Parts: sequence; C-alpha cells; structure tokens
Amino acid sequence: MLLTLGCDPELVCRMNGRYTPAHNYFKSHSSMGLDGCESIAEIRPGYSESPIDLAAKIRIILEYGHNKVLKIEFLSGHYTDDYPLGGHIHIGTEPRSEVIDSLDTLLYSFSNCVDDKFQRAKREKSGYEKRKAYRRKSYGFEYRTPGSWLISPAVTLVTLTLAKLAVIAVEEDHLDLTQIKAGSIQQHFLKT
Repeated sequence: MLLTLGCDPELVCRMNGRYTPAHNYFKSHSSMGLDGCESIAEIRPGYSESPIDLAAKIRIILEYGHNKVLKIEFLSGHYTDDYPLGGHIHIGTEPRSEVIDSLDTLLYSFSNCVDDKFQRAKREKSGYEKRKAYRRKSYGFEYRTPGSWLISPAVTLVTLTLAKLAVIAVEEDHLDLTQIKAGSIQQHFLKT
C-alpha cells in the first residue's frame, strides 16, 4: 500500500521569554510559515511515504527557523500562551470511519502518555478539534484531533509512525484497533 503522510503542526513563537506573533518573522506560504490567523507559526514539510523522512524534513525546517531568527524560541503542545495548537496530519487515503477510529485509538493513547493533560483539556474546551476531527482534502484527509506533537524528535517520529501504522492496520490488516482492550486483536493475530 502506497500511503503518503504530511502535516502542518503549529508552534508559538517567543522572543526573550515573551510571546511574539509569528508574522513578524515568517511568511504565509513557506515551509516555515503561518497558520490561518498569522499569530502562530506552522511547519509544512510536504509529503512522504516514510515517517522518518517526514520527521527529518521537520527538523530541517525548524533549524531554518532558528537560523533565520537567532533568538526565537518555538513552543508546542496543545495550548500555549492562550493559543490552541494543532498537530494536523495529512493522510493519503479515504477518511473511512474505521481509519479515523484507529487514529483516535492509537494517537490519543500515546497522547495520554506524553502530553500535558491540562493543556489538552484547555484546547478541547476552546472548541478546537475534539476527537474524530478530520477534513476531506484532494489527497485524502487531514486528521485534526492531535495537538502540536513537536515536543521532541522522538515524539514527532513516534506520532507520525503511529499515524501510518493506524491506517495500515485498518487498510491492510483489517484490524479494529478500538478492540485492543478487549483482547481480540492478540487472538486474531495468533490465528493468522
């Protein structure tokens, strides 16, 4: 299965420890650009079949941002400096309900392990992309539930890898990942 991934995770910019609007430093339609409101920075690394390749592109873009504005700090998460932040993932397949459920199961479980739950709750209360949120796009769909997962290179890579595995589990392995807690997946795997 040829499955492409892309993303446009958001970041808050700070200068000398204080929030500063991203539009002071970056342009709308560039790889280190702006989100819709121009207050938040957004990374656009393009598409890849490989989560490793996509994570490497993100790192290059972040390095460019730091080199362009030497004293700038980028902050990620779910809700920072009174801004809800998104970690939208672009997926090159149809947004079937089974695929969305699979993404929610794996990525929300991972979020429970690494994310600030207070920030996540604040983001959700602001009305910003609750579970199962997606938009159809010409390439497939944009999965909009996650907050900005640019916490570290490892978390970035794991997030993108889990997104790809969640789709493959449904599309190729025909698994229902929402049944993980019921134990039926382990039995099914052993029977295959």
